[in-house]
This record gives sequence, C-alpha cells and structure tokens, in this order.
Amino acid sequence: MASKKGFSGAKVVEVQRRLKSLGYDLGRGEIDGLLGPSTSDAVRKFQQDRGIDATGKVDAQTWQELLDAGYRVGDRMLYLKNPPFRGDDVRTLQLWLKTLGFYKYKENGIFCDKTHKALIEFQKNMKIHVDGILGGSTLRHFNNLKRIIDSRKSSNYPAVKEYLKIKEKGAFKIIFDYGENISDSSESLNYFKDKIYICKSVAGFCRDILTRAGVESSVTVNEEDNSSIFLEDRIKTANRSNADILVSLNLGFSCDGDANGSSCYYFEGMRSYSVPGKVIANLIQDNLIKYLSVLDCRVHGANYTILKETVMTAVLIEPAFISNNTDRKNLLKTDYQMGISNSIAEALSDFLQDSKYPH
Repeated sequence: MASKKGFSGAKVVEVQRRLKSLGYDLGRGEIDGLLGPSTSDAVRKFQQDRGIDATGKVDAQTWQELLDAGYRVGDRMLYLKNPPFRGDDVRTLQLWLKTLGFYKYKENGIFCDKTHKALIEFQKNMKIHVDGILGGSTLRHFNNLKRIIDSRKSSNYPAVKEYLKIKEKGAFKIIFDYGENISDSSESLNYFKDKIYICKSVAGFCRDILTRAGVESSVTVNEEDNSSIFLEDRIKTANRSNADILVSLNLGFSCDGDANGSSCYYFEGMRSYSVPGKVIANLIQDNLIKYLSVLDCRVHGANYTILKETVMTAVLIEPAFISNNTDRKNLLKTDYQMGISNSIAEALSDFLQDSKYPH
C-alpha cells in the first residue's frame, strides 16, 4: 500500500483508523479518508517512533509496521506456526525472553523457531507446562516477573566476543545485499538502473578484496541477470545462506538535490541493539569519512526490514546520495567505487581480526 498526498478512499480510512487507535493526532479532519497534511504528519511521527524513514508516505514497510503495532500481549495466543505470527506482541515476548536471558537474537516481532525454543526454555526453567505457547499460566508467570523485566535497562545482543569465538571454530561468511530500497517516487526511478549498477560493482569489489584475505562471501542477488532484487526475496536468500554478517548497500535519495553525505545503520529494537552491528557500522563509517572525505551523517540504530528480518548481524551502508549530481558523477567512477569497497572491506577485516573491540 503506497499512499501520497491527495490519495483517498478505504485504504486511507484504514490507515487513519490504525493511527488513531495508536494515539496519533489526525487533526480536525479525524478519519475522513483524505491523506491531508495532518494525516501525513501523523504517519511521519509514527515512522519516527518505529525507527524507519519518516517520509509521511505509507509504503509497504510502514503498512506492515502499522499492522504489527496493533497487537498487544494477551490479545491472542502465540505459538510456532507457518506463516508465523508477527506483531508487537511477539516483539514484546522476545524482549522479555531476552531480558531474562533465554533469547539473544533480534526482537523482530516474528515468532520464529528461535523464539519458540527460547519460550520452551523459559517454561522448563519456571517448571510450568511446556507447550511453547504464550498464554494462560505462561503469560501469568511473565506478568509476575514484570517488575524484574522492567528494571533491566537494556538487553543488547550478542556480545562481540561471541563472534571472536566463532572465528576460532571456522571461517566467517559475509553476504552482500543490494536491491530496490530507494523510494518509489518518479524522481528516484530515474536513478534506479545506475543505483543497481553502482551497488553491484561495490559488492563485487568488496568480494574480490575479501577473497584475497581468505574471507568467504556471497550476494543475495543473482548477479547474472539481477534477478531477485526485491526485498522479500533477498531476505529469504540471506537467511538461507548461513552467513555471519550481512552488508546491505544502498544509495541515499532526497528531493533536495544538495543533500549529501554518508550514513551507516545497525539494528535497534525496543530496548536493545546489535552490539557487533553497531561496531561494524562505526568502523565502516569512519573509513568512508577518512578515505572519501564525505560529510559525516553519522551512524544510526534503525528498524529497517533488511536489518530486522535477517537472522545474522546486519548493517546498511549509504555512502552517498545518488540524487546529488556531484555524488552521482563520483559514484559512476570505478576508482570511487573502489574507495567505498576498500573502506567496507578494511572495516570488516578489522572487525574479524582485532580483539580490541568491547566484549
């Protein structure tokens, strides 16, 4: 569901109804089926609160976040099924399990096998009926522990030392990702082919560098024909890859042609964040600023789908704005692409080899 100013009808009514139920101010118009300024502002505020791009437009990720936000713990029983339950009730359960030490992965709001196993371990530990279902006595036990859960400031995952331990057992595998991440506005579509070409080239250069360093890598896209560039397909490929780290490449886009600079992102949830993801994102950002002399738009925790729904540590890199004419000309140059690739590959190598990072 993609919406823009002037768009009206049943879909906008549903968006407004969900925003209002979540406590967002729709202005005087309230639920009127018109995507006017007040509704766009409410969408933008919701997006900010959810850690996604605050565009004021209802794209696929925003709609999914609206659906997820509508569920609260206790609204329904949760258990492992296919397709899986997803929503904020699942995300809260994952946060509870993580805070209590039973779950160490992303609180992505998807009731996956890891969530099921963590819930089973909780039930065993509490010596209650073991059925892998959140409901009844299991929910009551969580509520009895709520004061303990709420007292914990954070539950970050996993410690960097776990990655260093993996290195002792075998080689790391890194998977590179790129695809349809820029907005679907008519302006951005003019840059789409260039963006795919640039990101594909950077991924290829990164892989060549890492191969020479003895690090295994792959990509989420079939590079022979650029097939499966859509986000859902890429996430499935990544999750089947057994990779340890995912590096997603994207180029910034803005209606402001002067917008420029580099940003890197790592997963941040309700009350936790990816420790190795934050370290890797900062290492890459530092290199991009150092070697390319670009504006530092900083490192950010975010809830983007590519960061949230992939099972490994994931970072998203936006080294420049393709909508900036100067940046675009630079990005189309091989030596500039190599500069980006060297910055990323060197940061990954430093992360894997240097034990100075916090445990």
